Amino acid sequence: MTEPVTLPPQLAIDAWTGAEAARGGVAPDGSRWGARRESIPPSQAALAFGSPADPADWAHPDVGYGVLLPDPEGDGITPAERARADDAEQPVRDLLAARPGTVVLRWRPELEDRHLRRYFEDGSSQDPLIGLTTFGVAKNRLPRYVLIVGGPDVIPWSVQYSLATRHAVGRLPLAGTALASYVHALLTGWQDHPVDVEAPVLWSVDHGGGDITTLMRQAITAPLATAMKGTLARMRHLTGAHATATELATAMADLHPALVVTSSHGRTGPTDQPAVMAAHLGLPVDVGLLTTDLDTLDTAVPGGAVWYAQACCSAGSDGVSHYTGLLSAGTSVHATLTAVAALGATVSPAPLRLLGRTNPVRAVLGHVEPTFDWTLRSLTTGQKLGGDIVKALTTNAFHAQPLGLAFEDYRAGVGELHTAWAGARTDLAGGDTAVRDRLTWLRLTALDRQSLVLLGDPTVTLPPLP
Repeated sequence: MTEPVTLPPQLAIDAWTGAEAARGGVAPDGSRWGARRESIPPSQAALAFGSPADPADWAHPDVGYGVLLPDPEGDGITPAERARADDAEQPVRDLLAARPGTVVLRWRPELEDRHLRRYFEDGSSQDPLIGLTTFGVAKNRLPRYVLIVGGPDVIPWSVQYSLATRHAVGRLPLAGTALASYVHALLTGWQDHPVDVEAPVLWSVDHGGGDITTLMRQAITAPLATAMKGTLARMRHLTGAHATATELATAMADLHPALVVTSSHGRTGPTDQPAVMAAHLGLPVDVGLLTTDLDTLDTAVPGGAVWYAQACCSAGSDGVSHYTGLLSAGTSVHATLTAVAALGATVSPAPLRLLGRTNPVRAVLGHVEPTFDWTLRSLTTGQKLGGDIVKALTTNAFHAQPLGLAFEDYRAGVGELHTAWAGARTDLAGGDTAVRDRLTWLRLTALDRQSLVLLGDPTVTLPPLP
């Protein structure tokens, strides 16, 4: 028997408008929001018989690595040319040449977030189902590791969300010299950009007083610090009064960390100045409510690092907020979500800068849209729900798991939430209106979790521990 769920009267998100933390009351009919079907991918489950191959071995033919590109309309390029990615930029072709057996995948709008397209040299094609296709590189399969090349304006976030439920997926929203720099670093193993794997930098902003930053510190960065203490000798955790933008930059410059984890509000305001908001979108807000300067961040984050940024919009924005109808109009959280959606499908400026420079980072992990306070706790016990993230960034990442695979347990939770939502939706259809609040928690938590995305190649790993 499932536990009853009660929708709280207010919700807060990890966004700073420039004047206040975004929060607000639930709309009068907000409990009905959870029963809506849109943005919820179909239920996905592991296939009955998995491959015996090591899932970390992306080069194995029963695991597989693929590059997902747009599929241009028209007859100017043949199926065989599409299969070889002859129309792709040179860095993509360099990547294909350096990684024989890479599968070229294509996407066009009519495939939605349910199918991808595979072309073959003989002129044939297939549209395999995302989430229900066996892993591998042979016909009738999809590679487990997928690198999306292009921004969300070209291949939507929804395709990445759908893939990430079972696949190890990352995105490179780059072109030209920026793409070439990243591919060069990837193929040379970041040998020109050494970092200290034993010196992670953690940065936890906590404003107290019921602010969501307290919950994020308790759920993610504090357990991370506990897990790393005694193993990673040069770890530095900046919290309390030390969680300033200046001390973060200094620590990164001093330690040259392989892993940086920040937990804070992400800058989203001012909501009435979209150009200013876009220029600062998702940047961390420190304990003194100062937004971290992008140029300072760019200088301080070392090439070859991995940055996990727990903050609203740290990865980007989407053109339509999934949370429309949940929150009351006139509140700061409603205004924030509306203004962010008005920016369209974008990648935030910090990951774009860090991934595309001459000394690129390995990856940025961040959120599209916000994290909600209600989704960071168990409904029944109040337990903080950051355990899968802690495991991914410690046990998994520091044992050389590819980053796309390291978050496998976290991604599996998204699929479980979708399945639980589908079951509760059936109960509602049968007349059980008491499940509406539970539907809202399940839908909100699933959407929240799926919006954590990897920007960078999904096969990258942290340097090995000595």
